[in-house]
Amino acid sequence: MSNFDLATFRKAKFQEREEDVPLSGLTAAGFGGYDGEGDNAKPVPVVFRVRGLTAEELAKAEQDADNSKLLAKVAERLAGNDTEKVSAMMDGLGLNDKTPAALAKKLAHVQMAVVEPELKLQDVVRIADAYPTDFMELSNHIYNLTGKGKVAQVKRKPSGKTTASRPA
Repeated sequence: MSNFDLATFRKAKFQEREEDVPLSGLTAAGFGGYDGEGDNAKPVPVVFRVRGLTAEELAKAEQDADNSKLLAKVAERLAGNDTEKVSAMMDGLGLNDKTPAALAKKLAHVQMAVVEPELKLQDVVRIADAYPTDFMELSNHIYNLTGKGKVAQVKRKPSGKTTASRPA
């Protein structure tokens, strides 16, 4: 016998789960600007706002990873034998035929789940390339939020059978 309250689940409203992720590599590089002047200047923390992914977004990223291989083949046909053109086309999209499917999925996940600042795929690729630890930090937070699911807005049941006391 399951104790899952299906009726309450069906009535519940859900809200995306979000959190702020400080990124030490981008901060140290000065991409958040500086507080103060001269030798006393300190880097301003770079913080990205991320959210959990939906099942549809997870599936779309899976499909996009498969499509990136197809896209590489299409680019080859469009460019003929000119491998430089193919490479340039794929690099412009942030992908190439050597990009592992797992990385292509992770790039798509991060691009979809970063709420602020809004990133293009090319931005995510540059972060992953230049600051791989920050990229991993973002993806780990996104997967953690995704695993927790959305925040359910449900009314809590009273904890006991006693009635509430009257105001004095």
